[in-house]
Amino acid sequence: MKLAIISKFILFTLTIIYGMFGIILFGLATWILAGDQGTYVQHLRLVEIRAGAALLLTTGIFLICISLIGCFAVARKDVKLMTAYFGCIIITTVLCFAGSVFLLASNKVIEAHINEHIDRMVRDYNNRGPQQREAETFMDLIQTHLFCCGAESANDYYIRGIPPSCLRPWQSGVSQVWGCKEVMKRWLKYNLDAIAGIGLFMCVLLVVGAVAAWMLRRSYYSSDPVTTVRQGRKL
Repeated sequence: MKLAIISKFILFTLTIIYGMFGIILFGLATWILAGDQGTYVQHLRLVEIRAGAALLLTTGIFLICISLIGCFAVARKDVKLMTAYFGCIIITTVLCFAGSVFLLASNKVIEAHINEHIDRMVRDYNNRGPQQREAETFMDLIQTHLFCCGAESANDYYIRGIPPSCLRPWQSGVSQVWGCKEVMKRWLKYNLDAIAGIGLFMCVLLVVGAVAAWMLRRSYYSSDPVTTVRQGRKL
């Protein structure tokens, strides 16, 4: 009986935490796919990041849903509802783990893609070709927001000269020192590692919740009068 009370308390607390983390993961995934971050991902055509963000977005929605199911299951002491809750936790754990590992494993692929794409954007920026407008839009965006210049340095703009987006806003006429390839890779790695870390931490909480849900389900099952009658008939 004491074990059931402890499991109920743990599960109810975790259910509230699941709802909070669900909102956080939903917000982080939306942050990746929207705003300036979404523009970076769209221009870089980073399918890996979009896929990982989509998995985390789905996980966030699942977490919000299972937090509601969990509250009803604990309050009503319903065996079937608790079984559904346990199943939802397992599915969400798999999704969360897959999304987090996918983001971590994609780092090398993403870095190689960034190197190739920014080199091409700088070439198109210098050359007056059909891709020049796209290159100007992308490079001006990241140079302004990430405080970088060129692929490796400001020297990459040897044809057209250093663009205004490379200049430091706090020092007139002075360009940024860091190249955009290095800055972009550091920026993406920092953010993706942080998001993946939150996802993996959530997996640990989900496993604890799954154990508590199963123990509470067994407690409800053994105290269910219908189950007791059925077991008596079998005997």
